[in-house]
Amino acid sequence: MINENLKSSFQFALLILAQIIVLDNINLFGFLNPIIYILFIITYKFDKNQTIFIFLCFSLGFIIDLLSQTPGANTISCLIVGYLRPFLINFAFKINSDMPKAFINDPNISHRFLYIFSIVLIHQLIYFSIIYFNFNSIYLIIKYTILSSIFSFILLWTLISFYKSL
Repeated sequence: MINENLKSSFQFALLILAQIIVLDNINLFGFLNPIIYILFIITYKFDKNQTIFIFLCFSLGFIIDLLSQTPGANTISCLIVGYLRPFLINFAFKINSDMPKAFINDPNISHRFLYIFSIVLIHQLIYFSIIYFNFNSIYLIIKYTILSSIFSFILLWTLISFYKSL
């Protein structure tokens, strides 16, 4: 139990540092910044306390917002994705969200693909909707959401396949 909490804490800190130090400085095509800190939300154990998980999602987004000086967009998008995660698990895997590590042990790749891509897409849509909070910016919101989601998904899929082999 203590080992799992220590591992989660290390992953939490490492993902924040990697996001702030390395990935926030990458501007592919001038506007694409990949996100990997939601890997914590994706890989967090399903059988843990949901209230603590929502608090961790808030802390994750809040720390990223403080360090990258964004106006609360990461906090709101992490909170909403953290809240919607049990519904997304049920949608993708057609199982109860209380089943532990279903996405790692599931042999069907389409379930994992749907789960990860839906979390990334919802996070990015909320994030860019808050950043460009204007009805005239719908084209920018859709463009940045789609391109950033694809780029982030490829990076996350690669990291999760590495994570799975550990």
